[in-house]
Amino acid sequence: MTLYDFVQLSEVEKANIVFEARFLSCKEDDHETVVLYKVDDFFCEVVYDNIKNSIVKMKPSRSKDLVNQFLAYQMN
Repeated sequence: MTLYDFVQLSEVEKANIVFEARFLSCKEDDHETVVLYKVDDFFCEVVYDNIKNSIVKMKPSRSKDLVNQFLAYQMN
């Protein structure tokens, strides 16, 4: 699956793909949890609303800056 293919999918299809992908890391606070997944040749950041128990946003990217942000968070 390419990044282009992914962005063409419905939100439900995107969620199904991401939940089958490789989990990399997560960070959370009282209100939301942000999870980073590796999907084939790109990353996907998924933001969950902990109160509503639902996905707020999925942000696919090829940028390794996402990985670096999670690493920096884990180091703190």
